[in-house]
Amino acid sequence: MVQNVILAIFAHPDDELGCIGTLANHVDAGDDVHLLFLTRGENASTIPGTPEDRIKARKEHTKQIEKLIGLKVHFLDFPDSHLEYSVEGAYKVAEQIKRIRPNAIITWNLSKILGAGHPDHRNTSKLVFDALSYSRYRKEGCPYDPLRTRLTLYMYTQSYDPRERIVYIDVTDQYDKIMKFIEIYKKAYGDWPVDDYKKGSMLVMGRYANVKYAEGFIVINQGYPASKLLQVSKHED
Repeated sequence: MVQNVILAIFAHPDDELGCIGTLANHVDAGDDVHLLFLTRGENASTIPGTPEDRIKARKEHTKQIEKLIGLKVHFLDFPDSHLEYSVEGAYKVAEQIKRIRPNAIITWNLSKILGAGHPDHRNTSKLVFDALSYSRYRKEGCPYDPLRTRLTLYMYTQSYDPRERIVYIDVTDQYDKIMKFIEIYKKAYGDWPVDDYKKGSMLVMGRYANVKYAEGFIVINQGYPASKLLQVSKHED
């Protein structure tokens, strides 16, 4: 029986690196897990060929991710590297929230760090934030009912900040899947040593959570306490 519906929303395929262990946790728990990409990743500088070639490669990667983790992947058609904030864009994202009807959403934050601070990432954060409000409204032409449930929004965090409410998720049991995930996307990441970065990040966050490996999120709480979704539990060796 499905307990929760979890929706992760990102700009490009491979952006889900920061939450893939958490998503795998929820799949293993029997939850209905969805991954929505706002672009098709056609402007990836690390993948050769035409934009159509890159889209094909990106979709092949995400098919493998679906199989590896057991989640469902969806795409919108915002332009890669030209993803701009607009009210109409936020309504477009809201339509997908109404369709999938999640209990919780995971997305980018407004990071100024190079890489994580890609304009598409920041604009994704803005679009999702407003889409949470717009998903509560009716819009002419939208076939889905408003979603009146108060959702909890989880945003990536790059480091500890005592001013933020941060939850750390034990992903120790997902380590092997996370490494396989990185292998699938290896070409998309280029020469960035992503496996070392991810392992180091999980170790640091694991120290805060008192587990071996963890992923961390800023909690924007709109109704559900953090303890109800994306729970942290101490890993037993």
